[in-house]
Amino acid sequence: MGQVLTPEQMPDAVIATLNKLNRGKWIGEMTDLQEHVGFNKICKEKREQQKSGRGITVRYVMDHNHSAEHVGLFGTMEFSRDDAMVEGTVPWTYTDGKMVFDEREPDMNSGAEEVVNLVSIENSRMLTSIAELSEEDVWGIPETESTNDTPFGAEYWITKHASLGFYGGNPSGFSAGRAGISSGDYDRHKNFTGAYSTVDDTATTGLVYMMEMAADKTRWVASAPEPGMGRTGYTRGIFCNWTTKNALKNVSKANNDSLGFDLSTQMPVFRGAGIQYVPYFDSKSDNPLYMVDFNHYYAKFLKNWFMKRAKITRLPKQPHCFAVLVSMVWNIVCDDVRRQAVFYEA
Repeated sequence: MGQVLTPEQMPDAVIATLNKLNRGKWIGEMTDLQEHVGFNKICKEKREQQKSGRGITVRYVMDHNHSAEHVGLFGTMEFSRDDAMVEGTVPWTYTDGKMVFDEREPDMNSGAEEVVNLVSIENSRMLTSIAELSEEDVWGIPETESTNDTPFGAEYWITKHASLGFYGGNPSGFSAGRAGISSGDYDRHKNFTGAYSTVDDTATTGLVYMMEMAADKTRWVASAPEPGMGRTGYTRGIFCNWTTKNALKNVSKANNDSLGFDLSTQMPVFRGAGIQYVPYFDSKSDNPLYMVDFNHYYAKFLKNWFMKRAKITRLPKQPHCFAVLVSMVWNIVCDDVRRQAVFYEA
């Protein structure tokens, strides 16, 4: 039997073990999702930091100033200016994961190896819980307009509509609009939408046809320099469930007569963007497909609050127990909804 740890040594042993763990990676059967695509793409890879502030401010200029005119020699001009700037607010939301140990547990009294095994398992379970909840947050929507503890996900920022074009307005139940800016007041403040009936390039009803149209019409090129909130250098992403991905893959196979002996092909690609399978979408009966421009859609975290681990603490009402807490202060931001698109099967 290995050396037994004293109660005073146990918190230090847990800390030492956590420092040795390969954080963020785990193997197990703790979830039905094969991969947490939204958490990995939006929260880990595409995240931004904000140093301070009571929330996140998004700003949109809703119109040009209509000042251009043709003027003859010695003609007169009138000068005026209206305010086209609109500000919205995205509140901080708070996500916590936790694990707890009792110093009287057998594994905590059986030596260093057993402590490592116990802490490894509980750490993995906690991190998986955070990833699972965050995956729902990335693709979802708060329950009501007054709900302020849930991040604003894809269903909030990129709304569905049956018509083909820029019809994605206020989320259902959110009359004030996204970040407090209503599409009813600003008609351009809408994302691209459509409802498809076939996965092919049939005009007006085929998913591939709609994706082609969206790719052209959401690719805005500023005619004058913009100091906008958007970032540069990030790719676009296309996300769907397995049924839709497989159907698109079959379209790709049908268009390619030189696949060789491999019955499968690599991930289908559309205009250079990989079409990625999102296991979370398998529960969606309307088979949605999102086209996301990551220059304008990302998670924003309060500085140093992505998966921040708090100091290990003894619980005052459970004196034999000590807890580890991992926290995030964050939300999801879309600073240009007109560059985003969503389609669903009607």
